[in-house]
Amino acid sequence: MNSGALARLAHFNARRRWWVIGVWIVLTLIGGVAAGKLSSRWFQSFSIPGRSAYEASQRTLHDFGVGVRPPNVVVFTYKSGDVTKSRAIEQAMQRAAGAMPGALTSSYFSTHNLMYVSSNRHTAILEIYPPGKAKFDTKSGAKQIRAAAAAGLPAGISVNVTGHDPLEEASSHGGGGSSSVLLEALIGGLGALVILLFVFGTLPAVLMPVIVAAAAILNTFTLVWGLTYITNVSIIVQFLIALVGLGVAIDYALLMIFRFRDELREGEDVETALVETVTHAGRSVIVSGSTVAVGLLSMIILPLPFIRSIGIGGMLIPAVSVLAAITLLPAMLAVMGTRINSVRLLPKRLVDRGHPEDGAWGRWARFVLRRPWPVAIVGVAIVAVLAGLGTQLNPNEAQLKNFPGTGTAIAGGSSSPTRGSRPAR
Repeated sequence: MNSGALARLAHFNARRRWWVIGVWIVLTLIGGVAAGKLSSRWFQSFSIPGRSAYEASQRTLHDFGVGVRPPNVVVFTYKSGDVTKSRAIEQAMQRAAGAMPGALTSSYFSTHNLMYVSSNRHTAILEIYPPGKAKFDTKSGAKQIRAAAAAGLPAGISVNVTGHDPLEEASSHGGGGSSSVLLEALIGGLGALVILLFVFGTLPAVLMPVIVAAAAILNTFTLVWGLTYITNVSIIVQFLIALVGLGVAIDYALLMIFRFRDELREGEDVETALVETVTHAGRSVIVSGSTVAVGLLSMIILPLPFIRSIGIGGMLIPAVSVLAAITLLPAMLAVMGTRINSVRLLPKRLVDRGHPEDGAWGRWARFVLRRPWPVAIVGVAIVAVLAGLGTQLNPNEAQLKNFPGTGTAIAGGSSSPTRGSRPAR
């Protein structure tokens, strides 16, 4: 978009400011409704359709009702006896299986295979394959299974329930509740408010970036809601929208407000200051947002459905943030005008020292200009060290001993025969 088009957009936003704000309010309210409806439309799987493992699991699910979700492993420990000869353990396994209707099970008592028993015969496992599809918010039912199995067990026999899903619950929650997109956005927004307070020091300037971020996030949810009727969109996209949207929208608003206040400080009237802001800072916002959007959209080349949906959904949030920054924000700035500097929350001397080039950042810029090569060498060295540390990251799943949390899943994994001695053959 050239300077002339941006200038015309700025004049339009200034002269039709209430219309622009009204349209954004209506669209944002629709976005709030769309965000609620998305809860039942997210794609909750990391599977890759078309691969043999995926097709086999889908066929198993169709024929048997199970096969997609990982099994829960019920671990029985009988330190003073032989688990294969314990009628109490056999009955407890039947109760555990009954706690999850529709599940399929396998154990020593159903197969007489010693792979389900430790070499010393003090530990035995029951595998319970839960029915239905795998979703990120599906509960393992470990507590109910353990309670059913433990009911009536004689002293000396302990039981725990472990497996992929119980371990995920234990390490994610630690026995407590789980976080949500709303909670994370609220925490991020609170942190942003604190930073904005020390950057601007006045209430209108502090609140405007947060309003722009909220509008951008909710309107992106509207677009993603429509996108779910065209293709699968991973549930991870909601976190991407909330957190990336909070960051980029506030960043773009910061840039625009800084320029607007500088123009007012130089003695320009409100509309002229707004035109200069949109023409110059607006161009930077458009270039930055386009770069972020293209970078995220490039993820569609990866042959993973959930990654592709992250690329498409992630592309929308910087695009909408740019649109909000060059339309909604200028309209609000036109309404506030010079009152952008009113309702001071911090003393002016702490946040506004006049021309920024006379402050610490100006001194740093002049230092870099005087000594470009030493600064560049130090910068490259820091980046090289960080890059080297990054290559040491291990993307594999953590070993059980490194899992956080407590409870039946951790205890069961520690006593499972597959973790201790090698199963007897």
